[in-house]
Amino acid sequence: MDWLVVGLGNPGKEYDFTPHNMGFMVCDSLSSFFNFDFSLEKRFLGFFAFFYIGEQKVGILKPMTYMNLSGDSVEKVVNFYGVGISKLVVVHDDIDLPFGRIRIKKGSSSGGHRGVESIINTLSSKDFIRVRMGVGKEGDPARYVLKKFDQEKAPLVKKFVDLGRDAVISIIRDGVEKAMNKFNGISEV
Repeated sequence: MDWLVVGLGNPGKEYDFTPHNMGFMVCDSLSSFFNFDFSLEKRFLGFFAFFYIGEQKVGILKPMTYMNLSGDSVEKVVNFYGVGISKLVVVHDDIDLPFGRIRIKKGSSSGGHRGVESIINTLSSKDFIRVRMGVGKEGDPARYVLKKFDQEKAPLVKKFVDLGRDAVISIIRDGVEKAMNKFNGISEV
């Protein structure tokens, strides 16, 4: 396996289509685009699959541990397949970016995101690639990220999720620097 993509979110129907599950939604967009299905892998504490981008074999994980324990699931896959930290891409929501804005970063702090913090603590490294999906914030952030998007916003959410998918593809196909230059700062919603 050449790369590992991890989409962060919370398991359960009550969290579907919420800002906090942006990582799961990007994983699902990759699944549709590349036509693969996830399988529940108990040994990895999550849903897991493989797909290819060119010659690159990509593992993809949706941890089922809840956000604050995401690192437990990620660590199991990283250790099992021996994935290098520099080939780990974590996709997650970010309330500090406006809705529709993507920021690709490498080697930064958690920014207060509990899922990212869990991965940093578990792997003892922050040197992985992050695709920060801006969801903005309204009112109490803890409540906002768990509230479903309004249905009238659904087309914009889909467009944004597909943009996140394209950013992940670009990181793997073109390299992180080119992907940063292409996706950081743009907003197509």
